[in-house]
Amino acid sequence: MTKNKKLIFPALIMSSALSLAACGDEEEVTQPVTDEAAEETPAPEAESTEDASPSGGTEGTADGETYGFTDLSVDVDMPDQDDALDFSYEEERGQVEAEYENKIDGVDLTGDEAFNELEQGLSQLNLTPDTPDDEVISQVVEAFGIDAGFKKIEIEIDYADGSDKNYEQTNQ
Repeated sequence: MTKNKKLIFPALIMSSALSLAACGDEEEVTQPVTDEAAEETPAPEAESTEDASPSGGTEGTADGETYGFTDLSVDVDMPDQDDALDFSYEEERGQVEAEYENKIDGVDLTGDEAFNELEQGLSQLNLTPDTPDDEVISQVVEAFGIDAGFKKIEIEIDYADGSDKNYEQTNQ
């Protein structure tokens, strides 16, 4: 009987650890999200941020209130690298998820780290569903420092009013 207990205890510990690890969402942003990103104050680490919401970064604000959209997805192909830059910001029910991948620089971030990379560019955008397509593309390229020599850019935006639009430009 004691031999069975010795085998059950490690198995129980391992299954508990695996269950807890599966509960996390790496893309979730846990620090406060504000449109004051242009300030020169460094972003605090999530572990030391006392006012960070444990369930996401925009608690207390309506979806899309911070930037005017609830979802932004950008995919950039460069002449020598498809999907060279791919990033997204999604705000839903007061929670934010962010992803940032730059294949040229070898950067792949999620969650708070991705949001920290995107925050300054997001705060520079002034987009509405009525903004002309070429102006949307121009703002995104400038705000995120995208090399104007890109081969193709695709942008998907879900605006706070519920409308969604796709923008695309190909350079030859």
